[in-house]
Amino acid sequence: MHVNWGALGEVFLVALVVGVGTIGLFSLGIIALDRREAAVTNGRSVAGPTVVSVLCFLACAAIVGYGIYLVIAR
Repeated sequence: MHVNWGALGEVFLVALVVGVGTIGLFSLGIIALDRREAAVTNGRSVAGPTVVSVLCFLACAAIVGYGIYLVIAR
């Protein structure tokens, strides 16, 4: 039995980067929601943090959706 270690390493590396990146993006969305709550409390504009959090969560949903598509389509 032959194992293609290069391909296995590449899959591992891509999975690690995408996994950590998605978690980081989701964390940024949560931080933006926290900043939005602070802006509401202080009476400042909430447009910036709201847009950032929505974009982060949409990007996470797109990444997860693409992953599901890759699993189902093959």
